[in-house]
Amino acid sequence: MADNHAEWTRFRASFDAGVGDGLSIGVIALAEDRASVWDLGRFLSDLPGVGIFSTRLAMAAEVTPETLAAMRHHLGDAASTLLPSSRLDAVAFSCTSGTVAIGVAEVHAAIASGRPGVPISTPIEAGVQALRAFNASRIALLTPYRPPTAALVDRFFQEQGIGVRARTTFDLSGDLDMNRVSARSLLEAGQSCVEDAGDVDALFVSCTGLRTSPVVEALEQRLQIPVISSNQALAWHCLRLSGNVSPLDGHGSLFRLSAAHGPSTGSGSAR
Repeated sequence: MADNHAEWTRFRASFDAGVGDGLSIGVIALAEDRASVWDLGRFLSDLPGVGIFSTRLAMAAEVTPETLAAMRHHLGDAASTLLPSSRLDAVAFSCTSGTVAIGVAEVHAAIASGRPGVPISTPIEAGVQALRAFNASRIALLTPYRPPTAALVDRFFQEQGIGVRARTTFDLSGDLDMNRVSARSLLEAGQSCVEDAGDVDALFVSCTGLRTSPVVEALEQRLQIPVISSNQALAWHCLRLSGNVSPLDGHGSLFRLSAAHGPSTGSGSAR
């Protein structure tokens, strides 16, 4: 049957602002990851008008320093698929250890090549900014990685002048397990890590593949020190890069810091 275009009734549409009219955040997530975009959304769920738009990056199922570094070859192409014809206020690369393995400068350059002119955040930079906002120079570090990968994050913090006083890991090989780590495990491991550390300024929970939005507030109440996680810091940093300094309750003291403690728009962005 031939199409007859004349049979269609045209109806004039009206338009509203659409999704992300207040803030549009692009996220480059890993191919196997089932947690990071969900967790970021939970941290920002109380802010009206926030839209999170994600794309996926090829990544081996097993997380090693070598497989993480190999993501550099696909990062620019992944960034180019993030709303290429409409506004983004920030782009987040959702991999803490991957940023370190590739190199912060190279991550920024690759993302900027695919999505130029947008502020860029990575979890490791956001984590350092968040810890500095609390003047935290001694931390306990909790990760899900195998020790060679965990060492990348440990070393990065040490190079930034942040001493790691205790190290705890779940010793998992990839997102298929990392994404399923329970809230109970995070609470118990976080407490154990801080107890091993002794006198520390903060706990950092590394890896965007861990679902930390349900536990950060509870961990802080239990430990009585700031608790920073990769996804929490990434969400906070994207807000600050975009000029949004709205306080949020229920997701840790990081979101309750005054605007004066937030990073400048040049601290973690590549334009």
